[in-house]
Amino acid sequence: MAHDDVIARQAVESDLRIARVEAFRLRLPYKGEVSFKSLKQSTGEYVLLRLTLDNGLQGLAETICRPEQSGEDATSIAYEITSFLAPLLKGADPLAHLTILDRLKKIRACPAAKALVDIALWDLRGKILGQPVWRLLGGVSKPVPLTWIAHGNSVEGQIAEAKKMRETRGYRGLKLKTWRRSREDLRMIEGVRKAVGDDVTIYIDANGTYTETEARTVFPHVADYNVCFIEEPCDFLDPARQVAMAVALPVALLGDQCCESLAAVNMHLSMRSVGAVSIKMRRTGFTESLKIAALCEGAGVPALLGTDSESRLAAMARIHFRAAIPGLDPWPTETHFFDKLGDDVFAGDFNFVDGTLTPNDAPGFGAQIDEKKLEAYAF
Repeated sequence: MAHDDVIARQAVESDLRIARVEAFRLRLPYKGEVSFKSLKQSTGEYVLLRLTLDNGLQGLAETICRPEQSGEDATSIAYEITSFLAPLLKGADPLAHLTILDRLKKIRACPAAKALVDIALWDLRGKILGQPVWRLLGGVSKPVPLTWIAHGNSVEGQIAEAKKMRETRGYRGLKLKTWRRSREDLRMIEGVRKAVGDDVTIYIDANGTYTETEARTVFPHVADYNVCFIEEPCDFLDPARQVAMAVALPVALLGDQCCESLAAVNMHLSMRSVGAVSIKMRRTGFTESLKIAALCEGAGVPALLGTDSESRLAAMARIHFRAAIPGLDPWPTETHFFDKLGDDVFAGDFNFVDGTLTPNDAPGFGAQIDEKKLEAYAF
């Protein structure tokens, strides 16, 4: 190799290398049964990615796996990591972050697996440089307000759950599931608003269950209860129909499933088919999520961090992201699912107080693994 090439290589590369890539399948217990649109669960499948450097530093990332929602389970994602991505990661310079992400493009699809790699690389970057990620991004450590998602199926159950979590855990935001396709949903929203008062952020999520006719009939009335957003009201046949609905609704349409990539968000913002965007790291990782937040800020459209059913370990990455991006400040983040889990494999300081979570000053995301629990919940 020519002398000039050696000098150039030394200028851009660190002396560190990724030595080991491990994907653990976990089955974590919930405190109780949780009802989603398509299923009920008392446990959840997760994949934990651990990237270990030749000097022993570890980068961690975790994702939920629900095939009913994403088409992927823990076995398939772990297989993608170990079979497809690991050969491209071993021996790589962990600080050559964008080069690694570009290399992963050789493998098509695998969004959750690639997102895990991206998040773990950010954790490594902080640990290598000895700084928390929020500081690397120019942010400050501050309490981040959280949103609780009430998953109950009955009107009375959702009202009681929302009231309880506001009063006992201090949640500043509430997202309510509107799956009844009728004015029963309005009764539920009205009951929650009366129960929690006017200083709590409330928005609703229909998970695409409403027909367009039902949405036009029922959802205009949610403005009476100071609702901020309506997430995925319908399963639209095409974006043009979504544009028409976004114009018709008195409350901003919050894009979730339709905003699964930077390109998709750009399209919907350009068409004005959404009035707000839910950012989920499970599908866009950390790096692309930063781009989406900037794109929304440039368009003057609210963005918020949506839930990935995260444990405490995965919650840390989201809180660092939220603490560092001022444009996300108006809205609580949906990082809440750790409070529905009975246990996880997280080790470290977890500063949850009165409905807020504060990132600490530890390098990276400040998360470590409890090895005994990792062994207990791995399958």
